[in-house]
Amino acid sequence: MEVQTYLARLSSTPSRPGLERIHTMLDHLGHPEGDFQIVHVVGTNGKGSTAQFIASILESAGKQVGLFTSPHLVRFNERIQVNGVPIQDEALEQIFQELYPCLKELSIGAYGQPGMFEIATALALKYFSLAGVDYAVLEAGMGGRYDATHVGMRAVTVFTHIDLDHTEILGETVELIAAEKADVIPPGGIVVTAPQAVGVKRVIAAVAESRGAKVIDVETQYQIDRASPGSSGTSFSVSSKGHWRHLHINLLGLFQITNAVTALATVDTLVERELKITDSQIAQGLAAARWPGRLEVVRKEPVVVLDGAHNLDGFRQLAAALPVHFGWRRLHFIISIVGQKPAQAMLQTLLPQGDTVVFTTPQSSRSRPLEPSTLLGLVEGMVEEADTAPCFGAAYDKALGRAQKGDLICICGSLYLIGEARKQLLAQEDMAGIMCAGAENNKAE
Repeated sequence: MEVQTYLARLSSTPSRPGLERIHTMLDHLGHPEGDFQIVHVVGTNGKGSTAQFIASILESAGKQVGLFTSPHLVRFNERIQVNGVPIQDEALEQIFQELYPCLKELSIGAYGQPGMFEIATALALKYFSLAGVDYAVLEAGMGGRYDATHVGMRAVTVFTHIDLDHTEILGETVELIAAEKADVIPPGGIVVTAPQAVGVKRVIAAVAESRGAKVIDVETQYQIDRASPGSSGTSFSVSSKGHWRHLHINLLGLFQITNAVTALATVDTLVERELKITDSQIAQGLAAARWPGRLEVVRKEPVVVLDGAHNLDGFRQLAAALPVHFGWRRLHFIISIVGQKPAQAMLQTLLPQGDTVVFTTPQSSRSRPLEPSTLLGLVEGMVEEADTAPCFGAAYDKALGRAQKGDLICICGSLYLIGEARKQLLAQEDMAGIMCAGAENNKAE
């Protein structure tokens, strides 16, 4: 069976939790997870950016680096990369055909059908083995003890900022979520943690201590100074153990400094083991990192920016970042919210600095989107004008129709929406009149 067709039919996660399925698949593939060093990136927000920073630094040191992230924005192949190049269709298909007999057996066995993320993880690990990577940087899904990336011997376990998300599965408080995510800490391992709430720090420290793992706390062991944000990124200085490094990143958002320094701390731990790298290579790697769909400018007049913020903490970070990196006469939002999220709190965090909003829904989403009409009912008094549209193309037409010179259009709320927006906006010069699938039918109704 063709891999893309097969994966499209599956849910992201299986009906029952467990690591039996991923272990069975990896056993079938010859345990590729043992062929390289694993850097495991877990958290709520900032995982993808941090993983990208780590991979980019390691590449600058001349290493062969596998990077596994999710979700993809346009094509599934984006999830599996070696030195920045997505897996080719032929290689993906070849590995899938090798795995397929195992998938058939699992689907009728006691463990049940693997989820899409589990299969993607297995495909990635096998590809990294075939490519001969030195390091594999694995971004966890939801994270936690049953995450498919919780495999192999990890050189470093990295915790980005932990906040409320997927509460229906992981827990209703940040401490419960932290406990679930911290369960991936291996005995005797090395843990790097980004700045966290006090309760989260306490949970991670307790689990690490019980397992004899060493914790590097970025907040206390790295000092950031002279951050200078601009329209094309941020320059800053960072000190650890009295050693200052002067760095620049091209990803927008002050929170990306935290992600970059977390990546730096991760690489520093690898240097203590065996990695040889210079400060110049570190600076080069950080500056070279790119992460599409995160405060990404895709049009200049009016300025159109895409951001993958999709939960309350992400909306807080976006609200803080917009006035730092952009100026505007009027601000127009296009928003979709997917899954069980605190939608009203998210909108109250972001919308007051805006003037108009159009709520829409992605055309494809693995989690159920909130109806645009439902979101519309939550925003009375937050903006001057609020509206709905059946798809991104129609929403963009409405926002563009209101925008004038000096205005800013911000598209956010769902990575599924960002993927659709990026595919459409970067595919043609003139963005006006973009139609959504079935637009004529929508008009007729």
